[in-house]
Amino acid sequence: PPGSMGCYLTQDIIDFANGDSELSTAEAEHEHWLPSFNLKVELNDEWFLRFAASRAMSRPDIGNMRNYVSVSQTLPDLDNAGDPLWVKEGGDIVAASARYSGSAQNPFLAPVMANQYDISLEHYFADVGSFSFTAFYKEFEDYIQFGTYNREFTNNGVTTVAEIRGPLNGEGASIQGFEVAYQRFFDFLPTPFDGLGLQANYTFIENNGISNSNLSNVGGDATTVTAQAPNRVEVDRLEGLSDHSYNIIGMYEKGPFAARLAYNWRSEYLTTAIDCCVAYAIWTEEQGFLDGSLRYAVNDNFELSLQGSNLLNTDTILYQQVTDASDGGLLLPNGYFQNDRRFTVGLRFKY
Repeated sequence: PPGSMGCYLTQDIIDFANGDSELSTAEAEHEHWLPSFNLKVELNDEWFLRFAASRAMSRPDIGNMRNYVSVSQTLPDLDNAGDPLWVKEGGDIVAASARYSGSAQNPFLAPVMANQYDISLEHYFADVGSFSFTAFYKEFEDYIQFGTYNREFTNNGVTTVAEIRGPLNGEGASIQGFEVAYQRFFDFLPTPFDGLGLQANYTFIENNGISNSNLSNVGGDATTVTAQAPNRVEVDRLEGLSDHSYNIIGMYEKGPFAARLAYNWRSEYLTTAIDCCVAYAIWTEEQGFLDGSLRYAVNDNFELSLQGSNLLNTDTILYQQVTDASDGGLLLPNGYFQNDRRFTVGLRFKY
């Protein structure tokens, strides 16, 4: 288009984007009861059955409760006559339109509540050995996850709608699954092998994400929230939870020596439902980390130690989800991070 951008801006666009700021106050009050019930049944000296039912609460991160919102303006590209923000008549560009978006924190966030149930069967077959199986179910209320919504803003006599990204409370989140755990020191072995030990556990989780349909706690005057903005892609999981994970730890403790080698693995998981930059869901690929440590007690006062983390030099690989979960949730490469091995040498003194 000929001329500069100023030739095409309406007066409303110019008036609204004057760099102004506004102070506001926010106040919210929450009251919750957190009952719990625990039952332990001793089937015999070695077998125990436990059941627990409780209502739990997790408060929002304090950084997500700032009373803050920022709105920015996007104008059409002067080098692209096909930009949809251009206003045309008969194929000729006659004016420019603006798109408004922004990010916000949310002082009106309600704490995450969970009704949770656990049942476990435990077998203590030795003084230094046990086996347990636990099943669990948790149903969340006001689960916090980042989402987008449309909100009205009035500045300098002009009212417009901006698409805002920020933390909000949503309904429909739940997790269920089970965990199997085993630990044992093999004290029945001949010296010096009687210091060997093993810990192992496996966890399976089935989780359901939120729909981000609850718009009652998004910040600002509730009447200024016009609608739920369309999600970039549909996700069906909660953030930070893998379907499968396990840990295997080999140990040795005998006299002044102690050693530990641990391998932790987890399947892929949703890192964020809406990324800060491109508003796509980001996933972390399955990964396993190997850590180890050696300790030697010189005497009752001094102890030497050597610790190593990420001994396998595992990389962190991210993918972005570009289609809805109901359409297969196609993942494309997003980021690649080298974590590096790390070693720490320590001297501990106690008296």
